[in-house]
Amino acid sequence: MRRLFLLAFIWGWSFLFIKVAVEGLTPTTVAWARITLGALVLHLVLRSRGLRVPTDPVMLRHFATVTLFGNIIPFSLLAFGEQHITSALTAVLNASTPLFTALFAAIALRERLRPGQIAGLVVGVVGVAVAAGFGVADLHGSSLAGSLAAIAAGAGYGVAFVYMRRHLVGIPPVVAAAGQLSVGAVLLFPVAAVTSALGGVALTPTRVLAIVLLGTMGTGLAYVLSYRVIADLGATTASLVTYIIPVVAVVVGIVVLGEQFEWRLVLGGALTITGIAAVNRPGRVRTPAASHVE
Repeated sequence: MRRLFLLAFIWGWSFLFIKVAVEGLTPTTVAWARITLGALVLHLVLRSRGLRVPTDPVMLRHFATVTLFGNIIPFSLLAFGEQHITSALTAVLNASTPLFTALFAAIALRERLRPGQIAGLVVGVVGVAVAAGFGVADLHGSSLAGSLAAIAAGAGYGVAFVYMRRHLVGIPPVVAAAGQLSVGAVLLFPVAAVTSALGGVALTPTRVLAIVLLGTMGTGLAYVLSYRVIADLGATTASLVTYIIPVVAVVVGIVVLGEQFEWRLVLGGALTITGIAAVNRPGRVRTPAASHVE
C-alpha cells in the first residue's frame, strides 16, 4: 500500500509541476519535455531488464495512436488548462478519466454497463459539472476553456486506455509505455519547436526543476511504479489511486501555490469519486471475446 500512496503523491504533485512549468513554456513544449524525459527514464529501466521496444510497423502504429490520445493531446490540454484555471480544479476535472474509460469501453469493446454503473456515470458527470462551476455566473470564457481542456484530457486518456486494452495487452506494460513515449517525443517535437519559437521560452531554476520532476518522476517513474502497484495489489486495489490523486493535488495547490479553497471543488470531487466507485464496483459484466491483440 505504501507504493499506492507514493504513486498518488507523485501524480498529485504533477499538477503543481505543470502549473509552474507552463509559466515559462508553451503547453506543447511542457508536454514534449515531460514525454521525452519520461521516455529516457523508461529506456533506462528497459536496458537494466534486458528488454527492447518493438519497432515493426504494426507496433509503431499502435504506439502512435496511444501516445496521441494518451500523452500528446492530454498532456498539452492539461498544460493549456492550467494557464486558465487552478491546478486543484484541473486535478478534480481530470479525475473524470475512469468515467470516460468505462463509457468508451462500453461503446468500443461492447462491455455491458449495469444499471449501477450507468447511475455512477451520471453522478460522476454531475460532479465534474459542479467542480467546474458550469452554470455559475462568474465562469468566464478563459476559465471555461481551461475547464473543458482538463475534461477533454480525461476523455483522451479514456480513449487511450480502451485502445491499449485491445491492441497492447500482449507485451510487457513497461515496454508499451516506453514505446508510446518514444514515439510521442518524436511526433511532438516539431510542434513544440514551432510554438516555442513563436511563444518564447522563459526559464528559471524553479521552472526547470518543475519540468524535470514532471518528466522523470511524474511521467517516467510513475509509469514504472503504477505497474508495480498493479502487479502487487491487483488492478482493483490499484484503482484506489484515482480517488487519492485529487485530494493530494487540491491540498498541494492550496498550501504551496496559495490557490483559493472552494467548496464546490470538495462537493464536485466527492460526487465524481462516488461515480467512479459505482462504475468500478465489481460485478458480472459480459465482455466479448473480440478484445484481441493484433
